[in-house]
Amino acid sequence: MDASWWRYVMTVTSNAAQKDIASATGIDQSSISRWQRGTTKPRAEAVVAFARAYGRSPVEALVAAGYLSSSEVGVVELTTLTGDLTGASIDSLLSEIRRRVLAADPDAQQLWPTGWSTDHPGVGRPQDSEQSGDLNH
Repeated sequence: MDASWWRYVMTVTSNAAQKDIASATGIDQSSISRWQRGTTKPRAEAVVAFARAYGRSPVEALVAAGYLSSSEVGVVELTTLTGDLTGASIDSLLSEIRRRVLAADPDAQQLWPTGWSTDHPGVGRPQDSEQSGDLNH
């Protein structure tokens, strides 16, 4: 069985213990143990309950669990970046940093630097200093 669901669970929960995940979600610890071992795929209802318990998108979790493909829901990348990020785009990295900052402090919205979001037309277009590797501009 694919281990991507368990990696997602560990990322979302910050490597929480099975009993803590069970307590937070109301899902049996034995089910969570089977997820970790990869012996069973989580039920879709459990995936949604897990996502909601941790304040995540149920659609994101359903993609991570393999119930939906990203193309079916129009998601280019999961909203939580995990694992090897060498192939991740600058836009997706910035979006993930922004999401994490705003999750930690919703009032940070007005402090977010102009142009540091994928909805800004300048994002993704390298500046001269970026091409030379100079980040001190």
